[in-house]
Amino acid sequence: MTTKQQRRDFVRVLGSAALAASVPAFVRAQGTDTKIKFGWAISKTGPFAGGAASAQLPNYRLWVDDVNKAGGISVGGAKRLIEVVEYDDRSQPEEAVRAIERMVNQDKVDFLLPPWGTGMNLAVAPAFHKGNFPMITPTCITDQMPQLVKRWDNMFSLLGTPSSYSDAIVGLLTQMRSDGKIGSKVAMVNVTDQGGLELAGAARKSLKAAKFEVVVDSSYPISTQDMTPLIADAQRANPDVFLAFSYPPDTLGLTEAARVRGFNPKIFYAGIGTALPLYVGKFGASAEGVMGPGGWNPASDAIKAYIARHTALIGQPPEQWVSVLCYSGLQALAQSIEKVGKLDRPAIIKTLGSTTFDTVAGPLKFDNHFMAGGWTVGQWQGGTFSGIAPKQTGAKDPVAKPAWKA
Repeated sequence: MTTKQQRRDFVRVLGSAALAASVPAFVRAQGTDTKIKFGWAISKTGPFAGGAASAQLPNYRLWVDDVNKAGGISVGGAKRLIEVVEYDDRSQPEEAVRAIERMVNQDKVDFLLPPWGTGMNLAVAPAFHKGNFPMITPTCITDQMPQLVKRWDNMFSLLGTPSSYSDAIVGLLTQMRSDGKIGSKVAMVNVTDQGGLELAGAARKSLKAAKFEVVVDSSYPISTQDMTPLIADAQRANPDVFLAFSYPPDTLGLTEAARVRGFNPKIFYAGIGTALPLYVGKFGASAEGVMGPGGWNPASDAIKAYIARHTALIGQPPEQWVSVLCYSGLQALAQSIEKVGKLDRPAIIKTLGSTTFDTVAGPLKFDNHFMAGGWTVGQWQGGTFSGIAPKQTGAKDPVAKPAWKA
C-alpha cells in the first residue's frame, strides 16, 4: 500500500469513527432556560481532518453525550442540556474564523470549543478573546504561550510548551547516553506546520545544549505523500536516535518506511499519532519500544470507565495521550459553569484559573494558564502507550526497542 493510500485510509477510518457518535447525543432542547448552546468549528475535511478525528472531535461528542445522559449541567440549581452547533473549518484558518463569527452573531452560542492544531488555535484566539469565551486548548502547543496568555487571559493550555517536550526527551536521551545505552548521533525530521516547526525548533536547542550531534535535520510539507526518502536519508547517517515531529498520518508513514527498510536506531521517537490504538493495531509487536510525546497511566477506575464509554460511543478506544486531557478540560469547564452558577463567561474564566477540578485524569489545576503535571514522553510497552517522563506516580521505566518485525 502506498503512503498516499495510507494517508487516505487513516483519515477515512478516524473520520468515520468520529462521525459515528449517535445523533441523540446532540439534544436539541427547547426553550432558552433548558439548554446551553456550545459551538465548534473543527477540521472534518482537509489535511487536519485525521488529527481532529484522532482525539479531539470524539471527545467533544463523548462529553456531550455523557453530560446529556446525566441530565445536563447544573446552572443556578437547574439542569440544562447541551445543544450543539458544529461546522467544518475545512482545515482553513479563515474558514474557522468565519465559522466562529457565524456561531457568535447568528447562532448565539453560549460557549465555543477550540479547533484542532496549533496554527488553527492561534488563528481563532482573538475571536475567542473578543467574546470572553473560555478557551481550553487540547491541541495547541507553542513556546509563545506564556506571552499569549498575558494577552488572552481566557486561554488555557492542556499540553504546555514545545520546550517541555523537547527538554523531556533530550533529558531522557542524555541519561541513556550516560548509562552507555546510546551514542550522540541524532537524525531529526519535522512537518512544516506550526506545531512541527515549534517542536523541532525547541528540540534543536535542547540537543545542542546537551551536546548531541544532529546528523540529519530535514523538514517536509504536510502534503508529503512518500516518507521513504526521509527515512533513507536518516538511515544513511546511521544515527543512534531518530526523532520525528510529525502529524497523523505522517507518523504512520514514517514508521512504515522505517520498518520496510529495516531502519533500526536504538531510539525511534515519532510524533502526534503515535499514541493512537490504530498505531499499535497496524504495527503490532513492531510498536513495542517506540517513543513519542505524551503517554498515560490508565490504571485508575475513572480512566477505565472513560475508555469503556469512549469505545461504546465512538466505536474504538481512545487515543492514549490527548484524548483524556481533552475530556478532562471539558469536565473542568462544566465544573466552572456549575461553580459560578450562571453563564457568566468572565467569571467562569476566573474560576478556571483558580480552582482544582475533579477529572478522569485526576485532579486538574491550571498553573498560570498551564495544566500542572502531565506526561511529556510515552513509550509503547505491552500494548499500552505508557508515560515514562516525567518521573511521577504511574511512570514506567523506558525499555529497549527491539528490531522491527516483518
